[in-house]
Amino acid sequence: MPKDYLAVFLIGGIIAATIIAMSLFFLIKSVKRAKEIGMSADKIKTAIKTSALFSIVPSIPIVIGVGIMMSFLGLAIPWIRLTVIGALQYEIIAMDQVSLTQQAVISDTLVATALIIMTISIISGPLFNILFYKKFKNKLEDLQKNNQKLLDTITGSLLGGILAGLASYIIIAAFFSNSSAPEQETVTATANGYLTLITLGVSMLVMIVCGLLLKVFKWKWLENYALPITILASMAAAYGLSFVPAFA
Repeated sequence: MPKDYLAVFLIGGIIAATIIAMSLFFLIKSVKRAKEIGMSADKIKTAIKTSALFSIVPSIPIVIGVGIMMSFLGLAIPWIRLTVIGALQYEIIAMDQVSLTQQAVISDTLVATALIIMTISIISGPLFNILFYKKFKNKLEDLQKNNQKLLDTITGSLLGGILAGLASYIIIAAFFSNSSAPEQETVTATANGYLTLITLGVSMLVMIVCGLLLKVFKWKWLENYALPITILASMAAAYGLSFVPAFA
């Protein structure tokens, strides 16, 4: 693929090597500290094995995301974006800013533009942490001690705003896709928009069921599996619906 230049793979390799080095550094420090406080070798090995196991399933959405983005950006760029700081839902929206997913032929210029948009959009988080995280953390701790209800309201509102933005994007796409296009193309685009909307509904339903199981039956282990289960169920629903004539 023209998107997979050697230089991009080299950059990705450097990033991956840095992340692995950081992980090994903290693993060694953690093991050393565990021995200092008197933890047995068996407990340390069990903790490492359990952490490794529970890291696999939550990584499934990342692998799926890389597969989805590969057809537009090649292998190297999704690998870099999603294995470090990116998230599939934000990357897709960033790609759509240059209509990358609607192009029959994807040029290097479009790929570079999409990558710049992704990078600029996400860099605000690390910059905020570098400059303001310590003060922000102290304020949150004070708020948690003095007014837990207000903190819950703020965090809930932020999460609700993110979900509302993503959901409205999908809903509007379902009802107003390519309204200026020829009639047949409009029907197809709208049908595909409805498929996306139904898939959103399925994902919400599956996540609600996981939440109820967590709350009612106290299945704490499900916290690590709820997201991949929801993604896989939604993908299965979308794949099944794609064979229905109305959505084909």
